[in-house]
Amino acid sequence: MALLPVGGTYTMTAAEAAKAAGVIKPKLAVPMHYGSVVGLTAAAEEFLRLCPCEARVLKKE
Repeated sequence: MALLPVGGTYTMTAAEAAKAAGVIKPKLAVPMHYGSVVGLTAAAEEFLRLCPCEARVLKKE
């Protein structure tokens, strides 16, 4: 499993994180560091669309 930052301000963008997932080939990729202080929630959705492996967004309950 890989936790990949997708916020884009101080971390990778969603596209860069998806590319990284393609390089390291985890069984599951989870985006992080978005939608709070910096980075848009839409970055996680873009990551899911671009990621070449299984990816899931974890949601707060």
